[in-house]
Amino acid sequence: MSQALDPIGAAPETHSVHFLTLLFGTIAAPIFWTGQVLLGYAITAYACYPGDHPVHVHFGDTLSGVVLAFDIVALIACGAGGLVSWQSWRKVRQDRAPRHTLHTGEGRDRFLAMWGLLSSLWFFFAVLFNTIASLLVTPCLG
Repeated sequence: MSQALDPIGAAPETHSVHFLTLLFGTIAAPIFWTGQVLLGYAITAYACYPGDHPVHVHFGDTLSGVVLAFDIVALIACGAGGLVSWQSWRKVRQDRAPRHTLHTGEGRDRFLAMWGLLSSLWFFFAVLFNTIASLLVTPCLG
């Protein structure tokens, strides 16, 4: 590849925050939200329709407990991803060298930390609204 297209190259890593830490912060909340939606749907569908005819499941049965457990685990994972991203963002912000206005490696780490913080916040609310819906709506209408 020609150096004329990108004479500087990729942004260097600062290694102030480990990449896997940044990765966990950015993908924990979306993955657990997806798991909450898919596993909640699969378990509810199987419990409500074990055969040809639907079964009425009362609130407080095992199904509600399992779905609520999925919801609580997803909320904790979203909170953990947000906390890791917030701590990473604070570390990158504190390690900023005063000699440069914008260091490209710090910019990438700061971007990933902020992205993880914002995505964890948004997906936390999505998981919370799904949790409220699973508590208020009966899983099976039989």
